[in-house]
Amino acid sequence: MIKLLIADDEPIVISSIRFIVEKYVDGVEVVGSARSGKEAIEKALELKPDVLFMDIHMPGINGIEAIRRIQEHHPDIIFVIITAYEYFQYAKEAVNLGVSEYLLKPINKNSIIETLQEAGTVIRSRRDRLKQETALVEKISKILPHMEGQFIYSRLLQSELVEDLDFYEDLFGMKLTSGYVMVAVLDNPGTKSKEESLVSSLMKQELYENFSMALKSVSSCLIGLPLFDQIVVYIPGRGSTDAYEDRNCAIEIAKAVMEKTGDGYRVGIGRKYHLEHFYESYQEACMAANFSGGDRITHFEDIQLYKPEPEPYPYAREEMLLHKFMLGDLQGALALFEDLYTWLSLNYRNDHQRIKSKLIELFILTRRTVPATGARSEENDFLHHLLKTDNIFEIKIEYVNYLKSTVTQLQECRKKELNGLTLKATQYIEENYCNNITLDDVARHVNMSYHYFSKFFKESTGINFMDYLTDLRMKRAKEFLTETGLSIKAVSYETGYSDPNYFSKIFKKHTGLTPTEYRHNAVR
Repeated sequence: MIKLLIADDEPIVISSIRFIVEKYVDGVEVVGSARSGKEAIEKALELKPDVLFMDIHMPGINGIEAIRRIQEHHPDIIFVIITAYEYFQYAKEAVNLGVSEYLLKPINKNSIIETLQEAGTVIRSRRDRLKQETALVEKISKILPHMEGQFIYSRLLQSELVEDLDFYEDLFGMKLTSGYVMVAVLDNPGTKSKEESLVSSLMKQELYENFSMALKSVSSCLIGLPLFDQIVVYIPGRGSTDAYEDRNCAIEIAKAVMEKTGDGYRVGIGRKYHLEHFYESYQEACMAANFSGGDRITHFEDIQLYKPEPEPYPYAREEMLLHKFMLGDLQGALALFEDLYTWLSLNYRNDHQRIKSKLIELFILTRRTVPATGARSEENDFLHHLLKTDNIFEIKIEYVNYLKSTVTQLQECRKKELNGLTLKATQYIEENYCNNITLDDVARHVNMSYHYFSKFFKESTGINFMDYLTDLRMKRAKEFLTETGLSIKAVSYETGYSDPNYFSKIFKKHTGLTPTEYRHNAVR
């Protein structure tokens, strides 16, 4: 709907225009009228019309001056001058103000209709263009985070990107030639259950969104999507050549962000480099974030003062990683691998070949420890890929993917094995329910310990062993009572109860009826 405001000191003119519009023009609503220039200004500011019919000759502030003042606040309003012939020279002046049309009194019906139709075409075109621009901005706002992530992780993988730098600088609206990396490492909550893992994922996503919003509000930067429980940020340099000033500025940015978002993570900051050395700054940021003597915010320069003796390789953590791997505890295995990777980064620094050799050694050790899953060809492909790759970050990603894939396969194999054991257990119960069998008998049959089988059986069937056996016996008892002429005593023996009275008590508790009542009701 197009909103029309009419400003004229003659009531009959206002009434005539309103009548014509309401009777002959669709899609236009007269939202108000004014009898003076001052009132026209007030009404325009209040009602924000799309089109304003303005009489030039009005008491007080004339139409020309009113148009000037209204345009200061609402330049998009389409003005149409209403004038008598003797004031036509003023209409020419109004055209210089951007007035689109003028109407001579007495006003012709067709002129009003035609003028509003033309104005409607212009307004609808503006609105369509605004919708398109808004939709485009919305699409760009959705794409930009992914483009930022693409830029950051392409630099981590050290792929060829410098030749596309102009494109990214235009896209992000900032110079990217040099800068430093900031890494936010999320505190590991040590999740175990699926429910806890889901809650942790939601918390991480919320933290990422809050962190990104806070950082964008204090500094121009590019932010990658969360990966390995860390958020990687690239902050372009300000052109300063003072490293000390750059360091303090980076720390102040991190402090401002943490004040807005709270804790739950640690921040490491690398030194400023040319974009070609992005990965070096990233490694420094990771070292700073994981430095044991650091605060919640640590700059790499500040840990250069510490030159501790190299720590012995954490073989205990390596063994724990293999143990978690074998148990199918993916979150635990990933957390331990992250610890090992951090140790390698801190102790071997820029010796990429040594780090690579250790990761390949870890992969081979993992492969020997884990039983065959039927995917040896995939493992061989993975190993060949590792041998050909020199980028440590890419090796890290590949190893994490290997962990995820192999644990998933182990879980599937284990699930099949356990499903087979469940079937074996239930078949044994089906064949022996008429005997005085116990949980220990079934556990022995499937070669499990008594305590482990008790837990396993309930997790597999959703019911404990005794309830499962009782349900089965009661089901068979109902069949005997309704389909055979066996006595209650005989039915008791056939379903594994040596005491008929105890059988009757259990049956009534289970069905609400005695065996005799149940049989009588079934026959009737």
